[in-house]
Amino acid sequence: MTNEYGYAGKILKVDLSQGSLEDLPTVEIADRFIGGRGFAAKIYWDGESSEAKAYDPQNRLIFVNGPLAGFAGLAGSRWQVCGKSPGITPEFFSYANFGGSWGAWLKFAGYDGVVIEGTSEKPVYLLIQDGKAEIKDASSLLSLIHI
Repeated sequence: MTNEYGYAGKILKVDLSQGSLEDLPTVEIADRFIGGRGFAAKIYWDGESSEAKAYDPQNRLIFVNGPLAGFAGLAGSRWQVCGKSPGITPEFFSYANFGGSWGAWLKFAGYDGVVIEGTSEKPVYLLIQDGKAEIKDASSLLSLIHI
């Protein structure tokens, strides 16, 4: 279900340090910021700490799509990953644009974006399904990783 601007209506904020989830309504910014990159820039600059380095827990990693993600008429499925990049000096807000179906599936699951901050003391994964999200224990999945 989308709102009048073509968005699912919420962005998921995940704090791994606290193990908490919060839905942020997109309608409050959709009329002033365009698309996923606009949303990500707003979220980033509203909470950016100039002291935080790219790999610090305070640096948020933002996964976001735009109003055309999942729109069958245009086959729109672009999405972005945004945050403070270690690849530029000085470290600064940056973004990468992706294709594929992930952005559309995020919208189909009920979200326009996911903002991740903090660190978890144990391995976890994020399950997003039917407009609801859960942080789940991923310890049992470690045996599947061959490094």
